[in-house]
Amino acid sequence: MKLLSDYSVAVYSAQECKLYNSSKVACLADFSAFINAPRPDSQQLYAIHQRLKIGQELNGSRIIILVPDAWLSVSQHRVDHLIPMSLRPLAALSYAVEATFSLPENLLFSYQYEPLSAQQSLLSVYACSCEWAEQLVLPFLSIPKTYLLMTISQWQAMSSRKRSWSSCSFCSLSLYQPEKAKRVKARQLFWCLVVLSLVLNSTASVYFLSLDQNTTYMRIARQTIQNTQSAWSSTHSANAFSASALDLIQALPRSARLEYFESRAQRAFLQMTLPARDLELLLVTWRQHKPDWRWEVKQRPHHPTSPITQKEVVDVSIKVFKSE
Repeated sequence: MKLLSDYSVAVYSAQECKLYNSSKVACLADFSAFINAPRPDSQQLYAIHQRLKIGQELNGSRIIILVPDAWLSVSQHRVDHLIPMSLRPLAALSYAVEATFSLPENLLFSYQYEPLSAQQSLLSVYACSCEWAEQLVLPFLSIPKTYLLMTISQWQAMSSRKRSWSSCSFCSLSLYQPEKAKRVKARQLFWCLVVLSLVLNSTASVYFLSLDQNTTYMRIARQTIQNTQSAWSSTHSANAFSASALDLIQALPRSARLEYFESRAQRAFLQMTLPARDLELLLVTWRQHKPDWRWEVKQRPHHPTSPITQKEVVDVSIKVFKSE
């Protein structure tokens, strides 16, 4: 497992301290027999250190040091109420100070919290003095390493898939850090704001690009109509029928897009695209203004749908004849 490949494990027992490299971390032996090993005195611990061989077993730049539970102060406290998350470190520190008779600033501790019911909870506290922790890590001080100190029972309670360095760091012994929870919360809030800012900026950019494309499309279409109308006006200004037809064309609504126009003698032909509802109103208006003209209208649904409007859009061909 990749998460477990960047640290080594040192396991203390009553007789020795044994190192495991990364390739063996996921399949370590059962150390439950070491949990109650008696705590050694200074001479016994020195002898254990003398027998320790530090060589190729070290892997990566970090070491997790596992010690028997009996070597630390381990206590369980049943509390007749639930403890808020923000107060759990302080509650664990109080129990650790009471159990070890050490000052808070000279104490390493960790805890596990378990709600038992709506009114009861269990707080397990692991603690030792800073002096004792320094003796346990002494043989590794000559190597530039980062250390975590845990009990064997804490290690055994963790699933092999969850024994990553970050997970173990939450269970390891450390000094009391009253601002740690605030820093964690502030860091989480910071990243939430970063993600929210990225989402908002991305959404705004996409929306702006969409508006810009639609605006450009409408401006080009309108300019095309104006240019076409101008050319037609200059070409057919002498023809009264064409001029009348052009007057109608120039009054087209904004929703209409003129595709083709041709006028000869007393006939005119045009093709355009516009919403079906606008076409109905336009034909009514034109027939009222030119009752002596004949109109042949052919229309079909326009595909694809116009990006300008969500209404039904049609392609229409209109032939206009002036009655004799």
